Amino acid sequence: MREIETETESFKRRDQAAAQARAEILRRAQGQATLATTFADLLGDGGPSDETADEMTRAIREWRDTPLKIR
Repeated sequence: MREIETETESFKRRDQAAAQARAEILRRAQGQATLATTFADLLGDGGPSDETADEMTRAIREWRDTPLKIR
């Protein structure tokens, strides 16, 4: 006979999954060397000064198409 999941059990399972996701995000954030604290830090140095728009677009597309690796 198939067991029916109660609403409470469903909420508990979702809460556990959310807690695990938050813990994983925190673990990854703590592994970062440094995080940007100002807008200037976020912008960085702009990369190579001789980079063309086509090269930048190509690099972004390659990055976007790279599969996400979850440890």
